[in-house]
Amino acid sequence: MPHTRPAELVRAAILTSLLSVAACGTIAPQVAYPNVASSAAPAAAPPAQPPGQWDRTLAGLRRSDQRVADVAWRIVTANAALCTDLKPQIGLVLQSTLEYSPRLRPLVIQALHIDDRAAIEAVAAGSPAAQAGLRRDDILLAVNGEPLTTAAPPAPAGADDRPATRAPVDRAEAAIDAALAKGPVRLSVQRGGEEIDVTVAPRTGCAYDAQVLPGSDLNASADGRHVFVSAALVDYASSDNILAVVLGHEFAHDVLHHHRREDEKGFARSVLGEFGSTPASHMVAEKEADYVGLYLTARAGYDISDAPEFHRHFPAVAGDLGFSHPGNAERAAAVAATRDEIVAKRQRGEPLIPNPASGAPESNQPQSNQPQSNQPQTN
Repeated sequence: MPHTRPAELVRAAILTSLLSVAACGTIAPQVAYPNVASSAAPAAAPPAQPPGQWDRTLAGLRRSDQRVADVAWRIVTANAALCTDLKPQIGLVLQSTLEYSPRLRPLVIQALHIDDRAAIEAVAAGSPAAQAGLRRDDILLAVNGEPLTTAAPPAPAGADDRPATRAPVDRAEAAIDAALAKGPVRLSVQRGGEEIDVTVAPRTGCAYDAQVLPGSDLNASADGRHVFVSAALVDYASSDNILAVVLGHEFAHDVLHHHRREDEKGFARSVLGEFGSTPASHMVAEKEADYVGLYLTARAGYDISDAPEFHRHFPAVAGDLGFSHPGNAERAAAVAATRDEIVAKRQRGEPLIPNPASGAPESNQPQSNQPQSNQPQTN
């Protein structure tokens, strides 16, 4: 019997599993994304810059958090009219020292003057939180007069260098969300040795948020409620316009409920992660996210001119066997067609609403029942 390398066994297992789930069905397109033949698309160029490089310093992570907070705020508030999931938004990103490894925690405490309680990591520019005067490193004490509960510090982790828990942040976010559902919220914060009360009036936005994860892979994902983007990908995005293209794509997955719809078609995440979906379903989802994501980006006022070139130069997804994403050249051509469609609609004075797929259920399509954002828009 010829010797089979482990990599070949893994590949064979993946292909076998893909075939076994193919009968689960394919999600139907919801929007009329451009169908571009890969043979007609120009060849992809080499990456514009080496991937995997990112600023590992605490200051670098904070810059990434602030960039993502600013861009995500504009996208989720400018596109409330296209979302069926809505929530009051105020533009805060929270953290606590317990989200850092035991090795880094003393450095964070010394540098940021925060502790195990929930504290503000970023305040989105132009958000209600910024207008109310909240600042980075303010420590949250109470919501509408109700003190936030604190847990006992975790036991020493010994050799375990993993973060302890996100519980303080989760509790604070839940308390703020519950209060915002009733109207403006009064937040009590500690700033240095001073306690300050501020009242924040929310804006309606899509019910999603974005988080930065440390890491060298150029990865981003969405789970139906959250968007996750690696620090390396934030640094790789050369401008906020390009970062908005990245985040717009991931938010589009949430707006279009891809996570839920693929689950309904037999998504087997626990076995093979993304490969648990039928290849056709995942390809539809990626093409839809490119298409709708560019609309979300443009509606938030970001310049989408260079979006095709970003996709043309983007390094190949590690481990992607060609089943889950279109090739770079095909993707760039489809994004260029979408960009041109958006520009043409602007020139005709039409609202920037993604075109629905023929026969798509109306409940699955992005809706426009509110005025578009008054953010400045560019081509």
